[in-house]
Amino acid sequence: MMKDKYWQIEEFDEFDDQLETQKKKANKQNKRKWREIEAYKDRRREQRELAYFDSFAII
Repeated sequence: MMKDKYWQIEEFDEFDDQLETQKKKANKQNKRKWREIEAYKDRRREQRELAYFDSFAII
């Protein structure tokens, strides 16, 4: 009967580890997504600024 209790505890420990790993992966993916979004915004801003300054270029 003692083995059953330890078996259950061990299963829950593995389950908790899996949940924690999944949370870490999801967190990394969210951070990566936001970095990509910010990089896209930066590129768009730079393009707008360059287009604005090009309109004032003296030929």
